[in-house]
Amino acid sequence: MKTRNKLFITFGGTMFIILLLTGIVVYFYSKSQIIQIQEDNIGLLSQTINKKITAILDVSIKNHLRTFSQKTKNMTEYYYELYKKKQNRSEKEVIAMLRNIFLYPAFMKVGETGYLAGVKDDGTLLIHPASEGVNVSKAPFWQKVENILQSPEKEGYFEYEWKNKNEQQARKKVGYITYFEPLKLILWVSAYKSEFNSLVNTADFRDNLISIKLGETGFIYIIDNQGNALIHEKLEGKNLSDKPYIKKMLQEKNGKLHYLIEEEGKDYIAFFSYIPELDWIAVSGLSYDELMAPLFLLKIFIILGVLVAFIISLLISSMTGKLLAKKIEKFRHIFSVAEKGDLTQGYQSVSHKILQDEIDDMGLSFNQFLANYRELLMNLRNVTHKLLDLIQTLASSSQETSSTSNEQAAAVKEIVSTMEDLDILSKSIEKKINEIVNISTNTQKTVKNGFDKVQDTLKKMSEINDANRVTIDGIKFLSEKINNIWDIVNMINNIADQTKIIAFNAELEASSAGEAGKNFQIVAAEIRRLADSTVTSTREIKERITEIQKSSDRLILTSETGTEKIKEGNQFAKDIHALFEDVLSSSEISTESMNQIAKSIQQQVVTFEQVSIAIKQISEGADNIAVATREISGVTEDLYNVSETSAHLVSRYKIDATKESNTEKN
Repeated sequence: MKTRNKLFITFGGTMFIILLLTGIVVYFYSKSQIIQIQEDNIGLLSQTINKKITAILDVSIKNHLRTFSQKTKNMTEYYYELYKKKQNRSEKEVIAMLRNIFLYPAFMKVGETGYLAGVKDDGTLLIHPASEGVNVSKAPFWQKVENILQSPEKEGYFEYEWKNKNEQQARKKVGYITYFEPLKLILWVSAYKSEFNSLVNTADFRDNLISIKLGETGFIYIIDNQGNALIHEKLEGKNLSDKPYIKKMLQEKNGKLHYLIEEEGKDYIAFFSYIPELDWIAVSGLSYDELMAPLFLLKIFIILGVLVAFIISLLISSMTGKLLAKKIEKFRHIFSVAEKGDLTQGYQSVSHKILQDEIDDMGLSFNQFLANYRELLMNLRNVTHKLLDLIQTLASSSQETSSTSNEQAAAVKEIVSTMEDLDILSKSIEKKINEIVNISTNTQKTVKNGFDKVQDTLKKMSEINDANRVTIDGIKFLSEKINNIWDIVNMINNIADQTKIIAFNAELEASSAGEAGKNFQIVAAEIRRLADSTVTSTREIKERITEIQKSSDRLILTSETGTEKIKEGNQFAKDIHALFEDVLSSSEISTESMNQIAKSIQQQVVTFEQVSIAIKQISEGADNIAVATREISGVTEDLYNVSETSAHLVSRYKIDATKESNTEKN
């Protein structure tokens, strides 16, 4: 199948499927939207009817209660004027009279169960048929009452939930209040909202309701909770509860219903809403055929649109396929002649410049590719010729390189052998140097220990010298104290001599006194004897002090001699210390030098190893070069063969029509 036909079928079929699917989607989407809009309108109409009837009911109830409340206020004013002012009754009596009137059922009845009530402004039920005395100020609805009382009119209508004392569940009530100022009393008229159905007269709004229609088959009607048609265009006053769709409406109260009326053979759709105040159901709807009527024209328009679009797409696809086929045929011709070696043909567009597309752009790119390819082949032809010359030169050079590399490999192997011998010798030297370094290190440790001992000796000699100096100072101090004792002894001796003289004089005086001085003479004799004993003791002390002083002098001389010896020993220790310092310094220098020598030897060994490895690598490289040279010779031969093949291949292509024709002529 030709490309034109393929494009026609593919493009046309695809467009038909797309248009068909688009039409189907548009139809069903439009259908759903139209139905939704129609149903919304019907439902809105049903809700509007519900609200309208509820509003009518609220207005009727409000007017009824307002009238009743106004009548109650007028009656209250009348009796207040009558009993309070004319008969001068008390306020309690007036309220009691009002209670009798308010609670009289036959007279003041509101609806079926409604009633009048009187409420104080504080929320107390002053008059009430069932819950009198109850305060309702806390009830939720009381705020509404206060809002009405604060208005200028002080009267108003409101709705609320209420439950009497004897009731179980609250119900919705409506009320209207009026404030009676003289008694501070709220006149309250109320009843349950569901009791006011009778106030709504369907005749007031029947015609208006029936006139509202949706289309030709639209309808609106109202039924009560028994299925009676309260408002209906054709069946008003009849009971419709036997119909299935009416039964469903009575059960569900609110909703949407799709049903069939067999008598008419038509489908209908209806929306119904519940009016709880009246217990009614408002129904609005129309036939399903009329609901779907707008879709018929839509369906026709969609079908016609799809057909017209399909025909146009077929024409476009036919024209496009024809144009594309011409362009593809042009490419086929170019590839056909290129297959035979003619690269001089190029692409020329068959379309107007405005109608040119990606295929024309591809043709221009293909022309550029052919030009580049022709240039490449031409360069390849020139390079091939040059490559053949270079390969021949390379072949001769590779042979010379091969012989040279073999000689270099042999020389490098001899160098490797020599470096291995040097490596063994350097490792032996390294071992000897390490032994010397260990001996030098041990010697340094021994000298350092001796140096530490000499330092300890110097420290001890210094301590001995200090202790000896302290001893000499103590002896000198003792000698000074002994000299001081000499002074004391001489003083005692002088005192003893004087005492002896005094005792002698006293004894003379006592003897001259006779018997009276006898006792005094005895005392004087004892004093003189004591003085003699003191002199004798003092003499012995002098002898002992003299001996101590001599011993102290000898000790000083001995200590001074010991001090000289200590000084000599200290100086000797210092000389030994200086000698050991020199030995230690020399030992450290020697050890450091040996370590440096060992490091140098180690570095030399490492260097020899690295040099040996490098030379081995050079040897391997030389061997590899020799092998590579031999391989290059082989590759050179292969390149020569490849170059000849390339030259033969390039010669097959026609690159330049002018040059090729000139070549053939030559």
